[in-house]
Amino acid sequence: MQAINHVATALILKKKFPSAPLFGLILATEAVEYLWVGLNVIGIERTIIDEDMRSVADVHLVHMPFSHSLVTSLIVAIAAGLAVLWRGGRTASAVALAIALGVFSHVVLDLFVHAPDIALSPYFDGTKYGTGLYAHLPLPALALETLWGVLCWWLYRGSWKLLGLIVFMGIGAIPLYSVAVNVGEAALGGQGTVFALVILVQMLATSGLVWLFAGTREEPVTSGHPAAS
Repeated sequence: MQAINHVATALILKKKFPSAPLFGLILATEAVEYLWVGLNVIGIERTIIDEDMRSVADVHLVHMPFSHSLVTSLIVAIAAGLAVLWRGGRTASAVALAIALGVFSHVVLDLFVHAPDIALSPYFDGTKYGTGLYAHLPLPALALETLWGVLCWWLYRGSWKLLGLIVFMGIGAIPLYSVAVNVGEAALGGQGTVFALVILVQMLATSGLVWLFAGTREEPVTSGHPAAS
């Protein structure tokens, strides 16, 4: 799932847990991906990109049992929550839960769009999970995840700038998701490490922009439409 739509999940968590810091929630929703980038760079996990890459369907996350397995994600989520409790005591229980949910949300959302590449746990050589949308229906996958981002924005009652960012990122990703609108992604062919670093830049940029625009307060609009409070 695109970084912008993972980060948008922080908006729902902020709405549900107002005491949780938005910046911390944003970091939590992408914690799994930061781990994935690091493990790809040092060679523990591996991404293969076809030399004739035409769309995201040609990106194969062939080995990521530590960053994206269900068990590992759950462990990281619990550890993050416990760390918040340790620092803040019982009064931080709501924040701890929000952070833990943010961390675990990443792999759950990926299950809805990924090829079957998400393992149950490290060292478990069994069935891998994912709907396969990226592999077979990449454009519908992009539409689905963008709708998720818009839903998060709507529930948060965010600013129009924030909505514009989510929609813009969705439209801007069409060349990567559509074989028919290819703009030369083949330049990344075979370069899994380069791809991971590109994703890192995207995460940093979108996280910063969501944090900035989520704090933008505008005049309330008519009932039934988003408005900042």
